[in-house]
Amino acid sequence: MSTNHTPTPSLTAELQAYVGRRGAPVYAWDRVNEAMVRQWCEVFDVDFPPFLDRQAGARSGHGGLIAPATMLPVWLMPGLRNRRPEGSDTADPRDIMKVLEREGFVGILGTNTEQEYERPLRPGELISCVHSVEAVSDEKQTRMGSGRFVTFLQEFFDEDNKPVGVMRLRILRFRPLVVPPARPSPPQPAINQDTAFFWQGLKSGQLLIQRCTSCGVLRHPPGPACTECHGLDWDTVTSSGRGKLFSFVVIHQPKHPAFDYPLPVGLIELEEGTRLVAPIQCTDASSLRTGMPMAVFIESVDGEDRLPWFRPVSEV
Repeated sequence: MSTNHTPTPSLTAELQAYVGRRGAPVYAWDRVNEAMVRQWCEVFDVDFPPFLDRQAGARSGHGGLIAPATMLPVWLMPGLRNRRPEGSDTADPRDIMKVLEREGFVGILGTNTEQEYERPLRPGELISCVHSVEAVSDEKQTRMGSGRFVTFLQEFFDEDNKPVGVMRLRILRFRPLVVPPARPSPPQPAINQDTAFFWQGLKSGQLLIQRCTSCGVLRHPPGPACTECHGLDWDTVTSSGRGKLFSFVVIHQPKHPAFDYPLPVGLIELEEGTRLVAPIQCTDASSLRTGMPMAVFIESVDGEDRLPWFRPVSEV
């Protein structure tokens, strides 16, 4: 499940107010230079002669060395101290992100960039850029939560203020889904040789009752010997799963996270005559009455042993 958020017109209007708002120019610290081009080529294992060899650059038709086109945003990076040259715009184009974070859009699911180039850059050129928010999408539903795409636009210019390229950075900010923790399993029973048949029967969808093969008396809870004739031999019979509510309690405390509360627990007298304690599932615990007809239902969960539950016959 997710936290319920309804997009509000006021938020949409606040976000849209950022769209198209262009800042002042931001300037590069350094001119396009051969040293940074060489280092970039070494990092990315690029060996394109017009980037590295002046003679090859002259023969390429560009009149000399050129910089890799994808280095376009590199020249405008602020550096580790996150400072800009004097005269640069100090406004932060990412202020729109603070609005989204305020509204719970704190996750970043994915980003992509698109670059367009007017011409190659040459060593010695000094470029600048202007930032703006190009678009903000409507709220969209994803498997990770509701989110909005924000597209940032960087426009790059040379010293004559002529465009040399653009870059778009698209980011999806989303509200993370609020996923409740998985409900833990109920406490598992201590199983021994005398009781194993009972739990195995439940896994097969059967409610089994132990029967003495000497005198035919049914007994529950299971045990090694008959309480009537003390015989040690026994087999089982399959209960109809129907009976009457002999008595019950409604548990409020203490609580175990595997169960819903209040939790009715009853002593069920089966049609076969034996009684067993089991939790009760009903729409209203206050409607339970001793003597009311009950019917079993059995949950089967791989790798777990579960108690049988009973429901009022009127709710089956």
